[in-house]
Amino acid sequence: MNNICNHVFTVFINLTHLTFYDAAHQNNARLSFDVPFPTFSSSSLLVLKIKVQTFDVCLYILDGRFEQLHTLDIELANILSPSEIENQRKIPNLKYFVLCCMSRTWYYDELILPLIYRMSNLEELGLSFTTTVKETFIDGNNLKQNILNQMSQLKHFTFDIRSVMFIKNQMNLPSKEDIQETFIDLQYTKIISCVDYFREYKRGLCHIYSYPFLMRRFKNVTNNFAGGLYPYVRVVTLYDEHPFEHEFFIRISQSFPCMEKLIINNRYGQNQKESYKLMNDKS
Repeated sequence: MNNICNHVFTVFINLTHLTFYDAAHQNNARLSFDVPFPTFSSSSLLVLKIKVQTFDVCLYILDGRFEQLHTLDIELANILSPSEIENQRKIPNLKYFVLCCMSRTWYYDELILPLIYRMSNLEELGLSFTTTVKETFIDGNNLKQNILNQMSQLKHFTFDIRSVMFIKNQMNLPSKEDIQETFIDLQYTKIISCVDYFREYKRGLCHIYSYPFLMRRFKNVTNNFAGGLYPYVRVVTLYDEHPFEHEFFIRISQSFPCMEKLIINNRYGQNQKESYKLMNDKS
């Protein structure tokens, strides 16, 4: 990959827009680089859309080598433990930033937030990730305190955030209504919340997202799915400790009309098998 990038920016010296991935969900090829990171740069690049392997590559991209960059749409395979790479230098030219991470991370506070804080003039922000939390789910209060109140120039914020919390002996665990109440001040967009507790694995899952939903993947859909229409989604993952009945799959097919791939993680047999038979008998 080092040679490819070096050639691109050496040959196309006036390049302003670069998309460096296949948009199809089937193609998970990502850029990865050897250490030390290559020294390619561009003084003309304005827009970059790219899939990379690690958070470190994202930091390298934003280390000043693309000084005119104002738009970055980046998808990561994972966000691992903090490294020695600088994550403090301000990025004043960046106006539009979308970050999507495919694997669960533990480093929302340690890595994602500090990166966003470097973008002092950011006007549009999109976040999609799953993170493990210790004591409280990520809710509207968290987003207001840690993002909205810190980004004075932000005009548009879309998100798809799942937080996972391990449950021991906690009392008064928040409900869907409790989480939704924390978004009461966010009048500029519709927010949907979903909360599930999985007793077998002793964990809770809170999913909050802005609607309309613009992401191509929708993960961890449970029987508590709120419904709605998601025309941009191509990949859907289902998970629950309770069986998925036939009526649930009807709802899924209606909500995701453009779905191309369905992943089901459930080992419980249906309780209402007769409903499907009766529907077929009537047709």
